[in-house]
Amino acid sequence: MELPSIEISHADRLFACRQKVEEAVHRIIFGEELVQFSSAEIAMAIADVADDYILTVAKQQAARH
Repeated sequence: MELPSIEISHADRLFACRQKVEEAVHRIIFGEELVQFSSAEIAMAIADVADDYILTVAKQQAARH
């Protein structure tokens, strides 16, 4: 999917990033590789992994200050 040309600001970058990530997440959730898990289980696992990553980044940034 080709993104429209946008002036880069924080909100625009976040929106553009979300569009790309959402496409990838949908391919993971509704793909055939993980059919032994429900779409809700896969979505919760993705959210859990994202949460862990956010906590790791926050700890790294706190350690720099």
